[in-house]
Amino acid sequence: MKIKHLSVNSCRPKRSSEILAELTNGEAKAFPSKTMTGAWMCVWSESDNELIEFIPVQYKLTFGDLAAIYEEQGKKQNFHASHFMLEANKTVDELVAIAEKYQLTHRVIKHFGGPLYEVWLEDSLLVEFCSAETSKL
Repeated sequence: MKIKHLSVNSCRPKRSSEILAELTNGEAKAFPSKTMTGAWMCVWSESDNELIEFIPVQYKLTFGDLAAIYEEQGKKQNFHASHFMLEANKTVDELVAIAEKYQLTHRVIKHFGGPLYEVWLEDSLLVEFCSAETSKL
């Protein structure tokens, strides 16, 4: 099984998509939507729909007549436990350098689901990285 795309709530969609793109050799792009503004995505393959969408926290996903739609809630709420793990295509040293560049919280986790390397894109938005290198940490 392979996840093709993922949507997560974000307090800073543009910044988070840009940092994730740098961490993963992706491309940050504005997310086109007729029902919301301010969303961004980190894209690895648009033709294969391999991407992560960063949805502004004031929107919720809801059932629409023709397809799912985003509905503005009027105030920002970021109550979620979303996080995801990606297979790293950079070394841990490269991931550390990028996390340091943006002053992000980051660390090696040897237990509790590890070994892995975690990077907090935002205060409540975690991305975990695994690789052959992290499995030996």
